[in-house]
Formats: sequence, structure tokens, C-alpha cells
Amino acid sequence: MADMNETADILRRLESLIRYGTVAEVQAKPPRVRIQVGKLKTTWVRWVALRAATISDWCPPVPGEQCVLLSPSGDMASAVALMGLASDEYPLPSDNPDEWVRRFPDGAVVRYHHGDSALTVTGIKTATVQAAEHVTVDCPETTFTGNVTIKGKLTVLGDALFKAKATVTKLFSYLAGMSGQGGGDGGETSITGNIRHTEGALSSNGVVLHTHTHGNVEQGNDNSGGPQ
Repeated sequence: MADMNETADILRRLESLIRYGTVAEVQAKPPRVRIQVGKLKTTWVRWVALRAATISDWCPPVPGEQCVLLSPSGDMASAVALMGLASDEYPLPSDNPDEWVRRFPDGAVVRYHHGDSALTVTGIKTATVQAAEHVTVDCPETTFTGNVTIKGKLTVLGDALFKAKATVTKLFSYLAGMSGQGGGDGGETSITGNIRHTEGALSSNGVVLHTHTHGNVEQGNDNSGGPQ
């Protein structure tokens, strides 16, 4: 009788070594899941993350996600859940062998197509890149389709290192003044088209244009003395 019980226990443990299951509950702290295996629901067990040391990942499972339950010695109380099995409820976000895709519950998608060397991020509302020292965007062409706000200084370099020009095709507005030097290929600033100036003073080499008068010039009957 003892041998039969031992044999039954060994068979049960062997059967429990590797089982397929479905996430029933998720606990964030500490990170644990309960897995539904047939009619049996496990206790809280750990799930396998890609990295979990000085380099670590946080991507918790969701209820309904299928997994493989690995139970050392067949003891499901000490099992770990290996996530990532596709299912009809949660199909994979692509069937293209040339893509890497990560889809999120809010509809955001990060997609890298290594056949085209193209990275695409869609469906997000905000994005933040924060660096303590410096950020470089090294690209021959960059396009912004919406408004751009710069809270610091804007410097456009056209020297041998940064052979670039700034082209503005719509209204260019600034609120805190403008300063610069040089400009153009010959070190000059060139503006084509009408210029309208209102309020304040417009000066050139220390001469305020709207108050400047010429000495030793005889006034006509309709000349008030100031520039017109």
C-alpha cells in the first residue's frame, strides 16, 4: 500500500513539474501571480522577468494571460510562472518576421522594422526625454508638424561642424528678444520682403531711425523735420 502511495505521489509530482496555466490574479507588491491550472488555483507565486538584478525590468502579467508553470520537484507551492504564451484572447501584435513590436493596453505601440531600419512610436499622449548633461539628435532632416516651444536659448550653427541652416515657412514668433551675429554665407544677414516695425525703437549703429534728422538740410513746406 505504501509503495502505491509513493508511486502516486511521484506521478503527481512528475505531472506538476511543467503545467500550462492562465493568470488568475496579479499582485504588484511583492510581485506575485496566482495561476489557474484546470480546476486548481495556485498560491501566490513569482513570475519570470527578463532581468531582475542591477539591470531590471518591470512588465507585470495581466489576468487571462497564458503561461508555463515550472514547479521544482513537482511542488506547485514553489512554482514560478514563465509568461509570454500567445492566445486567442491576447494575440501577438504582428505576424511580420521583420518587426519587433510592443503593444500596450492604452493602444500605444512601439515598432521597429529592421527590414526598413524604421522605428515608430504611435498612440502615446506625451513623451519625455530627460538628460543631465546633453542630448544630440544627429540627422540630415528633421520635421516638426506642430508648434515648438523652446524655454532656453536657440542657437543655429552654420560652421564647418554643423553645416545647417534654419528655414521657417510659417510665422516665427519670439517673446524675449533676439540676438546673434554673422549670418549668410558672407557673414551678413539678408531679409527679402517687407518688414513692419511697431512700438519701441529701431536703431542702426546707434542711430534711432524714427527720430533721426539730417543737419544742414533745408526743409520743404511739408517736412516736419523727422524722417518720413
